[in-house]
Amino acid sequence: MLLLQLVTSGTLRALHLLSRLLGLTAASWQMLSGRVGVGVAPGKCEWYWRLHGCLVLLFVLGFSPVAMWMVITRMDFLRQNHLLFMVGCHRYALLLGSAVLTLYRHTSRQCRLIALGNKLLWCCRQLFTLLHTSRLQSSAHRLHTRDHLTIYVLAISLACSCSYTVFLLRFDVEARRSSLFFCAVLFVYVCQLCLQLSLALYLLALLLISHLSHHCNLLLAQLLADAVHSHETLFTRCLPHRQHLLDSQQRWLALELWRLLRLHRQLLRLSLRLCSLHNVQLVVFVIFVAVESIMHSFFSYFVTFSNWWLRKFHGPAPWNVEATVFTVAVFVQLSLVIGHTHRLQQIFRRTRYIFSAGVKDVPIDCSKALSQTVGRTQYRYNIGSLEDIGF
Repeated sequence: MLLLQLVTSGTLRALHLLSRLLGLTAASWQMLSGRVGVGVAPGKCEWYWRLHGCLVLLFVLGFSPVAMWMVITRMDFLRQNHLLFMVGCHRYALLLGSAVLTLYRHTSRQCRLIALGNKLLWCCRQLFTLLHTSRLQSSAHRLHTRDHLTIYVLAISLACSCSYTVFLLRFDVEARRSSLFFCAVLFVYVCQLCLQLSLALYLLALLLISHLSHHCNLLLAQLLADAVHSHETLFTRCLPHRQHLLDSQQRWLALELWRLLRLHRQLLRLSLRLCSLHNVQLVVFVIFVAVESIMHSFFSYFVTFSNWWLRKFHGPAPWNVEATVFTVAVFVQLSLVIGHTHRLQQIFRRTRYIFSAGVKDVPIDCSKALSQTVGRTQYRYNIGSLEDIGF
């Protein structure tokens, strides 16, 4: 487990450094320990990294037309046929335009993104103050193995996505003749990496919200079970002042339940704000993955079954392994985002289910504080029955 934490911490540091260098984030996060949330100091927006992001945006905006012209006019593969040239024009125009839009969205929303990250850290600390059992505390301080694997798969897919660029630089004759063409191909890859890192930052925030929401569910189930158990225990024993003890304990449970549900509402708001800050980037990346899959499928078909290609080169081209690896890598990244977004929705739905099922077992003659907390929560969430949440 310690080895997993060290590797994950190094991977997160590398992703943060890359996102800084590409102008996607201007936050400075200081790791105090290896524990989730508590081990990270609140982030600050550093002005020189924000200025660096603006300069990166201006450079990408200014150099994109030059890079596109160099690539589509000098790439040996695109010059073979007019149809290939037109397809390449649309592909690189979409990629460079998406990179400019992504950098603009991140540069113009730096303060809101950092404020969102700090509120997530605040939610971490609030949750850890509510966890009173050592089992829940030790579980909340460490990521699940599934989340570690998600981070590793994300990092591996980012590394594999450079395979197509390596293929172009190795086999295109123009890359050895012109240093400007070489730089243009690298520039296109950097723009592609901006899209992927934007998606990676969104995915990491999703993982943290899912982790906190899952432990909110565990604590909610435990509090509701304690409310039932304390009532049964005190009334089955002949203890003096048992009604006073029961009222005191249930007032404490009501306070803890109210604090927990307030934290849950805050996590729900943060998840909605996260989606609103990344909605354009997500749509752009979905279009990018779809276009890349279609383009590489078309290129593979063209060099294998096209009569023009077979007449000119007297046989089909060998299978492009690098292009296949690149397509699989970006598709894996998109699948991770879709899967974890769906998982977060299921966790929030699970919260409503736990509360609806647990409230049914709470005694009718519970304390006034507990009954008011439960009643207000039912009214606010509208979760009086399981049919309200689609079960």
